[in-house]
Amino acid sequence: MAISLTPSQLKSICPHAPASAVLPLNVVLALTDSTTSLRGAMLVAQLAAASQGFRQLEEPDGWSRPMAPYFARGWVRLTGRKQYREASAALDLELLAHPELVAVHNAEVAAWVWNARQLHLYSDAGDVGGCTRALAGAAVTPERLALTRALYDRGCTVLAGSHQLLAA
Repeated sequence: MAISLTPSQLKSICPHAPASAVLPLNVVLALTDSTTSLRGAMLVAQLAAASQGFRQLEEPDGWSRPMAPYFARGWVRLTGRKQYREASAALDLELLAHPELVAVHNAEVAAWVWNARQLHLYSDAGDVGGCTRALAGAAVTPERLALTRALYDRGCTVLAGSHQLLAA
């Protein structure tokens, strides 16, 4: 069974995360078979680092980017016509015609990307750098790696040491 975060656990890992992130994040944890503290910590760390602590569903200047209207959206930063097309087919959503639906279906898109890229292979090995590169590609910076590592370390501590870890 997948783990499920409480609001206080999420705040302990990512202090600026909004409470509204808990429910969709628990959906992602369930859809990705995040059954261990390592898997949960990696997923939370990666999504938090990519989305400014679960506060940003699309890049602020997206419409001015060459990729518009297929600019980075969702916690996983789905970007480019190819990624939108692949997600659209896999999830049976009209993302090419309505790219704004990535934000509406954020949890499902995030879970699909996580599963399609087999990111739990990195989670199970504790490979933060590898997972970050597999998820973010060219957008990886030393600052992003450091942030993700810090979030992952907090996540491991919170999830491994918690007696309030819930089975979904």
